[in-house]
Amino acid sequence: MNGGLDGKVAIVTGAGRGIGRGIALELAANGTRVVVNDAGLTLAGESEGMSPAAEVVSAIEAAGGQAVSVTESVSTFEGGQRIVQAALDTFGQLDIVVTAAGILRDRMIYNMTEEEWDAVYEVHLKGTFNVVRHAAPLFRKQRGGRIVTFTSESGLVGFPGQANYGAAKSGVHGFTKVIAKDLGKYGVTANSIAPRAETRMVDSIPEATREKLAANGLFPAKDEASWEPEDIAPFVAFLASDYSGPVNGQTFLVYGGNIVHMTLPRRVKTIYNASPPATWELDQLDQLVGPNLLGHSSVQGQIGDKRLEGKVAVVTGAGRGIGRGVAKLLASQGASVVVADVGVSLDGEGEDLTPAAQVVEEISELGGRAVASYHSVATMEGGANIVQTAIKEFGRLDIVVTAAGILRDRMLFNMSEQEWDDVMDVHLKGTFSVVQPASRIFKEQGSGRIVTFSSVSGLYGYGGQANYGAAKDAIAGMTRVVAKDLAKYGVTANAISPGAQTRMTDSIPDSTRDMRKGDFFPPPEGTLTTEPEQVAPMIAWLSSDQASDVTGKIFHCVGNRVSLMNSPEHGRSIHKAGRWTIEELAGVFPETIGMDMLNPAPPQDV
Repeated sequence: MNGGLDGKVAIVTGAGRGIGRGIALELAANGTRVVVNDAGLTLAGESEGMSPAAEVVSAIEAAGGQAVSVTESVSTFEGGQRIVQAALDTFGQLDIVVTAAGILRDRMIYNMTEEEWDAVYEVHLKGTFNVVRHAAPLFRKQRGGRIVTFTSESGLVGFPGQANYGAAKSGVHGFTKVIAKDLGKYGVTANSIAPRAETRMVDSIPEATREKLAANGLFPAKDEASWEPEDIAPFVAFLASDYSGPVNGQTFLVYGGNIVHMTLPRRVKTIYNASPPATWELDQLDQLVGPNLLGHSSVQGQIGDKRLEGKVAVVTGAGRGIGRGVAKLLASQGASVVVADVGVSLDGEGEDLTPAAQVVEEISELGGRAVASYHSVATMEGGANIVQTAIKEFGRLDIVVTAAGILRDRMLFNMSEQEWDDVMDVHLKGTFSVVQPASRIFKEQGSGRIVTFSSVSGLYGYGGQANYGAAKDAIAGMTRVVAKDLAKYGVTANAISPGAQTRMTDSIPDSTRDMRKGDFFPPPEGTLTTEPEQVAPMIAWLSSDQASDVTGKIFHCVGNRVSLMNSPEHGRSIHKAGRWTIEELAGVFPETIGMDMLNPAPPQDV
């Protein structure tokens, strides 16, 4: 018995070493034919001698299994296509995809280069998309398939010095939740693993960092039993097998003999403003956020009418919608504002300088100070220019709000590389491109406020938004890391998950809205409006001195409601002293971790 793995065909990326190698060997031992994918590079990205993938193939064949090595890089769309095609050309089918390829380029956010950011993103997040995207049409057509991706606690919790890795891994987490819904009705499952194991990547982590992780229970201390990479393989094989049945859209922490179900984020606490027009005043937030959401005392003492007097803010995507409301409110509180907006249409065509210029004019008419920036956040040069505009025009920078956004919604099996890249460039790279140069300034001056934008699409997963959901969950992961990178310099970083009726949301078809009903429960009918301006007060409050001890948090803001969202947490778990077998997992899982586990998209007759 092996849960129907005999005769199946699997792709395992990053299978030349570590966790991926263990998975390839485990699947092969259970009768699966394996495409062993590994580019065979050193941690520095340089080529080695004999391909590690070829060595794993030799080991599988020596044990009587079937395998083929593929050294294509997952980091290109064409490479992902060729990896999938190799399975079809060699074995005539594809049933399982496991995306374990990974690299590290650790650096504190203020020192991180574009090359270090891009390299990690391209292997982990884009690399996952590249392979899964080309497998998805096959799985849809044959009405079956198993996808297992790899996330990390670095993104779900936030490890310092890993803004690139934490963002990419949190992005994989969001991506997996979306594709579980895109593909579930076709009998396809997608689940994610957050592993703990001693691997080549982990061995490259400095000893001081390892000691900090061990102190927080995130890595074994020297006197503890090690976490072997092979320990991860049986549970991955279980998820790839028929034993896993309806397990879909879930995340599991796996290490040693431990398997832990990670919960979805949830609203921990919520505050409401029932007073018409149900738009928050900042002094209300002073009194309510601390004691009611964070367990802190309320803000004490007298606060002037313009609490941001003398501050300088950059607001991206400030020409319309939420960004416009934020820019105007910050200005009304005394901040000088760089209104950054290239003014493109929703489809990314053209450039219209009018929106940013109009917001500047509106701020000026109300007695505020503002200047427009028409640089694109999608490039590092554009982000640096936006930040430099603040320095050039106002002599300093204190606040960064990254509200720029676009939509390119499409079901995964139809999504183009361009649609993926466009969303990633604006949302994820666009957040990094502004935050990274700003972080250097903030570090030097010993203060600063960063407010980024996540979304429930990433936190929960909305069908048809693999690109957007991945980008928004990636931003949440990046924000958790940046908060830790900069905390000792007096800088805070928090994320907003907004709910508002904007130009972007108006573009969503009614059929899609109906499909997403129930994914995130709205408040009772009639208790709020969803004007974009209603998101602004919480952002202004987080930008003020009154929020100096609030960092690394995610807040869901919609209408008259502000909710504190938690990070994924440990749920049900099972433990064994030693390594699990697939059969043991099949016997234990349904009545333990799997009990009452909800499939967000059960198979349908389509």
